[in-house]
Amino acid sequence: MSKQNLMKALRLFLTATAALLISVGTFAQTKATKKADVEFDNGGYTEAARLYKQAEPAVKDLTEKGRVFYRIGECYRRSTLYSQSEEWYNKAITAQYYNTNNEVYYDFAIALQEQGKFEEAIAQYNKYMAKGGEKNKANDRVKACQLAADKKAAKPKIILENLAALNSSSFDYSINIAGKKDEFIFSSSRKESSGSSVDPKTGEDFMDLFIVERDKKGKWGTPTPLSNVINSAGHEGVAAFDKDFGVMYYTFCKYDNGDRFACDIMVAKKSGNGYSDPVSLNIIDRSVDDSSTVGHPCLTPDQKFMIFSAEMPGGKGGKDLWYMSYDSKNDKFGKPTNLSAINTKGDEMFPYVAKDGTLYFSTNGRGGLGGLDIFKAEKTGDMTFGAAAGLEFPVNSSSDDFGFILEDANDKSKFSGFFTSNRPGGKGLDDIYYFMEPPLTFSITGTVYDEKTGAAVQGADVVVKGSNGDDYKLSTDGNGGFTLDNTKIKPETTYSIKVDKKDYIGVGDKFSTLKATSSMNLVKEYFIAPVETGKEYGMPIVLYPFNQASLLIDETVNSADSLNYLLDLMQKNPKFVIQLEAHTDSRGTDDANQKLSQARAQTCVDYLIGKGIDATRLRPVGKGEKEPKKLMVSMLGFPAGTEMTEAYINALPADKQEAAHQLNRRTVFRIVDTNYVPAPKK
Repeated sequence: MSKQNLMKALRLFLTATAALLISVGTFAQTKATKKADVEFDNGGYTEAARLYKQAEPAVKDLTEKGRVFYRIGECYRRSTLYSQSEEWYNKAITAQYYNTNNEVYYDFAIALQEQGKFEEAIAQYNKYMAKGGEKNKANDRVKACQLAADKKAAKPKIILENLAALNSSSFDYSINIAGKKDEFIFSSSRKESSGSSVDPKTGEDFMDLFIVERDKKGKWGTPTPLSNVINSAGHEGVAAFDKDFGVMYYTFCKYDNGDRFACDIMVAKKSGNGYSDPVSLNIIDRSVDDSSTVGHPCLTPDQKFMIFSAEMPGGKGGKDLWYMSYDSKNDKFGKPTNLSAINTKGDEMFPYVAKDGTLYFSTNGRGGLGGLDIFKAEKTGDMTFGAAAGLEFPVNSSSDDFGFILEDANDKSKFSGFFTSNRPGGKGLDDIYYFMEPPLTFSITGTVYDEKTGAAVQGADVVVKGSNGDDYKLSTDGNGGFTLDNTKIKPETTYSIKVDKKDYIGVGDKFSTLKATSSMNLVKEYFIAPVETGKEYGMPIVLYPFNQASLLIDETVNSADSLNYLLDLMQKNPKFVIQLEAHTDSRGTDDANQKLSQARAQTCVDYLIGKGIDATRLRPVGKGEKEPKKLMVSMLGFPAGTEMTEAYINALPADKQEAAHQLNRRTVFRIVDTNYVPAPKK
């Protein structure tokens, strides 16, 4: 285990054996510092710091004095007392201890990074590299500092709340649901813990499991320790339950008369208002292995597997996630299998599987923002998962973030729950936080304008209908505006908007909040054209096969789609009566062209009738070749004002004549009435 992660492992697995600690370097010991070194090597950082400070005045050798200062800084950092470590790292650097051990810069930088002092941390990492330190690991930390600083500066989507009413000045961590919806269990070293001893590793009381309730208004009750059947003079923590909350699994690290034992997973069944005597799952055969540490149990929602964290033979390095299948008939678990696709050379701990099968866990082996970060990996099969991705700031920070769970139900948020962090500004050494992604909010603000003059249109009718059944009728104000706020526009809904006013051609629009990932305030502008009775209105080009009246539909064109423009306009303007006109070019006889154009106009009308438009609102008129097009704007290379007469076209070069004929072959419409009233239904 790396030295910078030792304290993390200590509190995360509750305790550790002395065999797990790797001492930092070998230095000549004096009588005054020997006892402190023994405590340090055993992980008793609180006691070691006291002994080092007591011995330091008598240490005369500058190198040894620098080492003592460094060790005191390490005691505080590994106890997660980062701000207290700074003084001693500075003293070690003043004593030029970096000439003996350049890690003093690196560890000092970690303490600064954990506190969110990113610029200062980067300066120390650079000094570490300048003194010959490992560039790869230092550069990774620098990148994490820069990333964390950027994330912190950005506006976060998640709201955090330190649960001050629940937390203490001690370690409080790994909250989980313990039964009914608002009953929770968590681990704590607060004074109410069992036993009278203080753990020399942490300087805190031994960890116990506590139960607490939250009322319907979100107010937390007073945490109470589990019965002494579960809590003991040793460490208990990180509890998980089966789906019926009748069986509890938890981490237990025995401590007996000063002797420490490796951690194991215990199981206890509900018995009345308490629990039966707990027994070990015996994941490790302690007759052959008395040092491998096991803990952090969690069950998959289908109860088929238990995932846990362990540092034992067969892993990738550090603490790994492992899993065991559950045999329900014989009520026992199979042999552990390493979850190798998830694990790294660092530490993977605190697994949690959500109802959808997504695995959440904490690791220091995947980069991130610093310390332990919370990652997630979506389920792809039985105990197979996709690529792991870190959660965003502010759930993850430059400090240790772990013990993540989702809330069972929250009608205000799709993503809410709890996690633990030792980030600055907390109440204790580790604090439990509540997080919630605020519900997405949507609104729309629209303005209606006269298309011809650009003036705002007052009194326009606006109808907004949602796929959820909502139906809003509005009228534009003196500035042509209308608004629907976030109480009206709902998530996961598709809306249609219809804008209409007498003597104007109505328009419409659609928008959707389906699959939206951020809140939106839509700002829309609608331009409605004044109705000009009898005016020829163009529309998307409608084509027909040569000398035929059917709609041309092939791989390059779909004339039915072109007619949908007019269909949409008539649906949005139910009082309009339309004269649909078809024109031909001048080639062919007048009589043939007249008949062909009438047939084509009727084809278009029949299409619209087939789509639900009342036949009495439609008048098919064939114009033949009698009304050549007069260009209002330049088109196809012909200048505005040109009238495409037969004489004009015949005078054109041969390569331009077909384009001119094409302009005459057109399907257009005129609004002939704006006061249509449907006949009464018989």
